[in-house]
Amino acid sequence: MTKKLIAGILASCLIFGSVAVMADDSTAESAESTATGTVELNWEDIEALDAAADQSLISQGEFKNFDEIAVKMWVPNVLQEVELTDEDREQGFIAYYQTADEDAAASVVYADVQGMDLETYKAELEKTEGVEKIEDLVVNGIPCVSYDMPEADTTCISFATEAGYILEFSFKPMSDEGFQSVVAYMGASIQPEETEEAAASEAESVA
Repeated sequence: MTKKLIAGILASCLIFGSVAVMADDSTAESAESTATGTVELNWEDIEALDAAADQSLISQGEFKNFDEIAVKMWVPNVLQEVELTDEDREQGFIAYYQTADEDAAASVVYADVQGMDLETYKAELEKTEGVEKIEDLVVNGIPCVSYDMPEADTTCISFATEAGYILEFSFKPMSDEGFQSVVAYMGASIQPEETEEAAASEAESVA
């Protein structure tokens, strides 16, 4: 099985909100659909698919921690971190990555939405001009929504936090099939950062 085929399955889940099932005895499904039609993505499944690929994509990147929100995401080596300005941070950016030629980019924004929950934010997206294909997702056990902005050639994945903020990951250009494959891995990798508190809690539960 090729890396492109595996990533294509994941990309279809993220971009179109559909569940793709591959008939291959050597692999598991990369996503599941709940009774409500919500697509579920799990990093463990991605790791298994990547291990079965002709060439590993995961090995060509590493996880980046966003300590402000205790979340991490896998980022390919081809996307280099850009230093944020004070203005960027004031606008809610906590990370920005782009390729050397600046043709592809990924950003992480922590936005104050005045206490909106995910459903309220989704309702606002539905009223926003230029936003399309709003879909429910569950990524590594965390509910979120994905949506496209075709005019900006961008797709986004948004999570609501207990603090009443929206954590949003944006990727472009989604018209690039090769970058779609990368984004599929990145989106499916978003998960809570392993903190000392979480490790201690897990140790107590095992004991």
